[in-house]
Amino acid sequence: MQAKEEEMGEIDRPNMRNYGRQLFICNHGDCAPAEEAERLNRLVLERNRQQQLNKLRNPHRIKCTLADCLGVCQGGPILVVYPDGIWYHGVDEEAMERIYREHLIGGRPVEAFIFHRQFPAGQEPAYAPDMRGDDPLTPIPWAPLETEAESEEEEEVDGRVEETAAELRRMAARRGRKKKGLVIVNTGEGKGKTTAALGVMTRAWGRRMKIGVIQFLKNENARFGEILAAERMGDIEWISSGDGWTWTSDDMDETVARARHAWSVCQERIVSSEYDLLILDEFTYLLHYGWVDGNEALAWLEANKPRMLHLVITGRYAPRNLIDFADLVTEMREVKHPFAGQGIRAQAGIEY
Repeated sequence: MQAKEEEMGEIDRPNMRNYGRQLFICNHGDCAPAEEAERLNRLVLERNRQQQLNKLRNPHRIKCTLADCLGVCQGGPILVVYPDGIWYHGVDEEAMERIYREHLIGGRPVEAFIFHRQFPAGQEPAYAPDMRGDDPLTPIPWAPLETEAESEEEEEVDGRVEETAAELRRMAARRGRKKKGLVIVNTGEGKGKTTAALGVMTRAWGRRMKIGVIQFLKNENARFGEILAAERMGDIEWISSGDGWTWTSDDMDETVARARHAWSVCQERIVSSEYDLLILDEFTYLLHYGWVDGNEALAWLEANKPRMLHLVITGRYAPRNLIDFADLVTEMREVKHPFAGQGIRAQAGIEY
């Protein structure tokens, strides 16, 4: 135990600046459209800039985080303020302004929108800056946020600055010739996540890279078009270990066991260092449903993934820690669907 503590002591510990409160806003899309959560997040960030509560040196700064799911799938948008442990529901922009001004700055919860308290009223944890002895918060006079025209002008300037910065990054990348095995995540509610991964597979096969595909949920006896194509192409290892989709499973224990077994097979393939590209199809579901501990899985990947191995992970509900871990994340969003609009079912060679 002592040796372990000494080992941990040698690891660089992350630094954290002091802050006042943290706000989590659910943007999963079940309790309310994700776009509403994103608007609230932008509003809080604008208020933080106006109130100068976005400055790292300000001990009263307010942290605002979009959370993948807060576990309350109705009455949204849902948000929670910590360390106070106060949960709000039905929060629109007008309500968010009140919560920001009265609660986040003033320390007075807005009773009209509270639906849950982690602590009895009046017994919430003390405000951290007061406990630390920081200087009192001096709010900047409240004023309307800038107009749309002012915002557009500022965005135009920011756009020019970003274009220059992007060009400098491209030049630096060309000079550095940096390469690494990427972690690529295709997620979202729309179609095309696996399809995009198969496009990468085809490209890698053309470059004579060693490829493996592990499907965590699709039935092991399935004969989809992509499987037939891989057999004809050759030199692609394909493992389908599932018993069908979670929503059609007759035995969830069997589904979970198969998925966990596929993860152990995946780990074996990763540490073998025999592959250039591995596709982990529907792996996000294992993390989302808790069949595999997400933090443990990502820590294992960080410790064991060969430096030049590319991983492509697909599936809905990619958790925030996976998104943070990945190098490239794409969210598929449905704009139009032939089944919803015309009643056209999946067709061979297009969907499967």
